[in-house]
Order: sequence, then C-alpha cells, then structure tokens
Amino acid sequence: MKKLALVILLVAMACSLAMAQYTGTATGTLKYTPTTDVQGAHENGGRGCAGCHAPHSGGRGSGGGSIISQVATGAGVAEGDSGLWGTDTAAITSLASINFSGYVAGLNGLTWSSGSMYTGVATCLSCHDGNVSRGAMMSGVAYEQAFGLLNFATKAGSNGSANAVNLYGSAPIPTLLGNDGGVAGDYLNDHPVGPMANLGKVASAALGNGLLITYAVKNNVVSNTSYTATGATGTTYANFVASYGVPAISSLGNPGDGVPGNLYVVCTTCHNQHVQNVYSATGHGAVAIFGGTVTSAATIFYVNGPYNPGAPYDPTHVPSTNRFCLQCHFSHSSEYFGATNIGTAF
Repeated sequence: MKKLALVILLVAMACSLAMAQYTGTATGTLKYTPTTDVQGAHENGGRGCAGCHAPHSGGRGSGGGSIISQVATGAGVAEGDSGLWGTDTAAITSLASINFSGYVAGLNGLTWSSGSMYTGVATCLSCHDGNVSRGAMMSGVAYEQAFGLLNFATKAGSNGSANAVNLYGSAPIPTLLGNDGGVAGDYLNDHPVGPMANLGKVASAALGNGLLITYAVKNNVVSNTSYTATGATGTTYANFVASYGVPAISSLGNPGDGVPGNLYVVCTTCHNQHVQNVYSATGHGAVAIFGGTVTSAATIFYVNGPYNPGAPYDPTHVPSTNRFCLQCHFSHSSEYFGATNIGTAF
C-alpha cells in the first residue's frame, strides 16, 4: 500500500507540475528601440515601396511585361491584383517544379499562382529566387552583414562564459534562395513551405497541450486567423506562450479545409517583410504576452518575432532565437517537459 501511495503521489506531483501556472521571468532589453531604419533592405536602395509594389498596373508598371491569365480557381489574376505587387512573378509561377522539401504543385488545387502560395511564397521569390528572378536591388548578401550590423559578440556572462564570442562567420550570408552558392535551383537546404509543411506534422504536442486555433474561412482561404493558449490556469503550452507568445504561428496559411493541423508554413510565416530589426508587442493581442512585461524586442533578418542572438541568456532563461522555432516545434521546449519557471532572454 505504501508503494501504491507513493506512485499516486508522484503522479499527482507530475500532473501538478505540468499544469502549474507560468512563473518565469524575462531578461534582456524589454523595451527595445531600433537605431537603424526598420524597413532596412526593403527600402530597395532608396526606391522605397515601389521596389515591391506598383501603384498602377502591377508588374507592367515596373517595366515587366507578363500577365498571369488564369489560376486554379478559374479567376484571372495579373501582378498587381494581389497587394499591388509590382514585380514580375511569371518566372516563378510557371515553374511548378520548384520543390521546397515537400511542396507539391497542384495539391488540393493549390498552385504557385493562387492563395497563400502566391501571396506568401511566389511574391517573395520574385526577388529572392536568384535563379530566374534576381531583383535589380538584390546583392545576394544579407543587409545586416553588408552594413556591418553583425559585428557584435555575446555579452559577458552569456551562456555561462566570460569571454566574448564572435557570433557570425566571415562568409557571405545569402539572400537568394534558388542561387545561394550551391547548385542553382536547389531549395532542399531551405525550410520547407507549402501544404506538406503543416502544423500537424510538428505541433501535435502543442495541439494536445493547450493550443487553440480559431479562424474564419472566406473564399476558401482562411483569413483573420488568431491563436491563443487555452487553460488560463496553466497548460504546458500556455506556459510557453506566457514566456514568448506565438507571433509567427498567426501568419500560417491554410487551404481552407478547416483542419487546424493542415495550416502550413509560407515565407511570411517566419518573416515580416516590412519590419527588419524590431518586433513590437503593441497591437498583437494574445500573441504578445511575453510574461506581461515586454513591449518590444530586438529581431534580425525580418524574423517575425523576438529573435536576438546577442541576448544575455543563462541556464534559467531560453534565448529568444530558440523560442521562435519552438512555437511549432514545441516538443523540444522546457515547458513540454513540465517546466514553469524557465524565462526568456530578449
């Protein structure tokens, strides 16, 4: 009976730990103010918004000549019809063979020229492919590196070390995905996007530990998607959200089948193309909890969330660079294993 009582006690303690309320704290710069232009490389060498958007006539308004005549839904679409896009996308939408480690052109009626695959992938590749669509302003080297913004080292005490450590190598950091110094047209070294790169493949642990997905379907495409953590008293995923939030997950695409696990990754899931160096919690509602203390945080490479390689983390804090990925890959997080007091280093 004593052994049975001990087992029951241990199980009860484990359950209590898993459901306990988050108590971690944030560290680092919690009200970060950028010192360089937030649009960064997307100022397009001074050309500004018109480098990507054309006020009139889409790609033709920027000197291009192609028109996308039809998409899978049967509706005619030309460059400019979606976000006033001003770059010729035909070179991308006509190449159904481009494979992001699992995206299959035509799956569920999706093509490069419709829905999230157009607005969240094809438009990005119309400048960033580098194989068939090198943009006029693209140098192929990360803006932060070209302007010397990466010449910083970890702060003393970070990672338990008193010595400064160079965080970046000297080789160019590529920005042209399809022509990045390897085999031209190779996308297998890039994070997969598209219907096969969906939330259900990596986030079952999150879905089972308190991730609540709500969405509104319009024109067979999910819009106004919002994500919160259930269990105000503290599920394991709620504890994670309380420490970091889920800023990137709110930008997932969906083919409109109503299955939460089928929400998939596009380029703009992980990147906010308009803000390069700061993530603001203001106005982001439930995805901007951050322990209730962070109003803005440093980011880099247009990453859509706090992402600071130089954050002063220690064994009691997880760096924001790690947290960003764990939004989907939750089973690798401390909270998944029951931790309630591991804060985030911003």
